[in-house]
Formats: sequence, structure tokens, C-alpha cells
Amino acid sequence: MQGSTPTWLTVRGRSLAQGRFIDNQDVTDHTAVAVLGATTASELFKGVDPVGQTIDVGDSGVPVTVVGVLTSTGASSSSGSTTSDPDDLLVLPITTGAERIFGGTARNSVSSIALQARSSDDLTAAYQEADHLLLQLHGITTATDADFTITSEQSLISTATSVDHTLTILLGGVAGISLLVGGIGVMNIMLVSVTERIREIGLRKALGATPSVIRRQFLVEASVLGLIGGALGALLGIIGAAFLPGVVGDPITVSPTALVGALVVALVIGIAFGVYPASRAAQLAPIDALRTE
Repeated sequence: MQGSTPTWLTVRGRSLAQGRFIDNQDVTDHTAVAVLGATTASELFKGVDPVGQTIDVGDSGVPVTVVGVLTSTGASSSSGSTTSDPDDLLVLPITTGAERIFGGTARNSVSSIALQARSSDDLTAAYQEADHLLLQLHGITTATDADFTITSEQSLISTATSVDHTLTILLGGVAGISLLVGGIGVMNIMLVSVTERIREIGLRKALGATPSVIRRQFLVEASVLGLIGGALGALLGIIGAAFLPGVVGDPITVSPTALVGALVVALVIGIAFGVYPASRAAQLAPIDALRTE
């Protein structure tokens, strides 16, 4: 549970899936309302619209009315050995939380303050300004004696970018190996096809088919083979994207561009690995092909 102000939504970069967020009037009137994260809403109200429902929160079971549900972030954050779900939360007006749930009227401190810089270029300046202001408010003259810590999203973004880069390289390597194995499979199938159809190739050549015609025939067959494999893979991906969200709990979006790109890559792989079998078929001598049993 978090007690906050209406600016929480903007500073945290979140959005609403339904209902509304807490407003200034809720803070002023100490209204017993709450906004739920997507995970919390799904766990408390399976198959029921959460907005308008009442839940009891805190040790004393204060009844609050749900006025909104946040859009799922589809992410999680780790700290040491624990993993937190940013969608597993409940946001209350800060006054309601301080006086009715987290403590009595003497409650005069906060556990955290979220700040937003005007732009990414002002992030460093905002960090320094916040640090200087807090040192003054806390009456601390030496920065090393500070009784607070400030964490910049810049460091978190750098870490996330580094992890994404590593995962991209890893997935790229796995994809490259998969394409290589698939290409070798196409080439082997086409080599077997050439071996089994030697008499057909010899007959076509004897009837006037040029090496380029034979080569084109087998290249078309290899490209069709690769395209069919790519289409089956794309279909499997679409089916997985339709059923996996219910298992993993995160939304999955299928990119049309990625689907088209996958089909194009599959087609190119089929053509590239079909060149050698097609060349072997084109180089067969008609007389040798016709005498082969």
C-alpha cells in the first residue's frame, strides 16, 4: 500500500486502465478511496469489475472504495533475492493513508519521495538540487552524514539497457544457430531430392532443358520449403501469443513487421541453402542421369 498525491501517476509514468485516479479533493477530504494495480485487481476481483467495490485495508480493516485500476506495466524489479511486482499495489490519498491506515494524526514523515525532472537533460541538475534541499531541510552540513539516499532513474536505465543489450546478443546467437541448423536441414532435403530424381533430371535435360532451368526448378522448391517452414513458425508464434499471456500473466503483442521479416528470412534461407543442391542437379550430364538406376 502507498499513500500518495495525484501527481504520483505522472511522476511514475503510469496510466489508468479504467476508472479514475485520486485527486486533490480526495487528499483534502481524506477520502477513503483507492486505486489498484493490475495484479492486485485480478487477485481480489476475478471476473468482477473492481471499480466501485469496497475492500478492507490495513490492520484495522479500514473500508475503502476502489475508484480505478492501473494499466499493467508487464515488468518486475529485483532487489537481492526478492522480486517485486510493480502491478501488485494499492494507492491511497496520502492523508487517508497517514491518518487512518499507516499511523495516527501525529504521522509527520514519509518513506520515499518521487521527483520528476523537466527533461532528461535536467536529470543531473534535478538530482543535485534535491540533494542540496534535503541536506538543508535536515540540517546536515556534511554530505557524507546524510540520513537519506537518492536513486536516479538514469542508473536504473543504464543497467536495464546493459541487460537488454546482453539479452539481444544472446537471442541473436540462438536465432543464428537455429537458422543455420534449419538451412542445413533444407540443403539435406534438397540433396536427397536431387539423388532420388536423377532420372527425371536426365529426361528433362535430354528433352532440351538447360542447366539454368534445372537450377531454377530446384531453387524454387527450396525457397517454397523455407517459406512453408517460416509460415508454420509464424503461426506457432501467433498461437503462443494468444495463449501464453494467461500463463505468464504478461501481455504479448505480435508485430506484423516481425512476422513479415521472419517470412522473408525463411525465404532467403531456403534460397541460400538450396543453391548447392540446385547446382548439382544442373551439372548432371544427361547420359549419366539416364543410365542411373
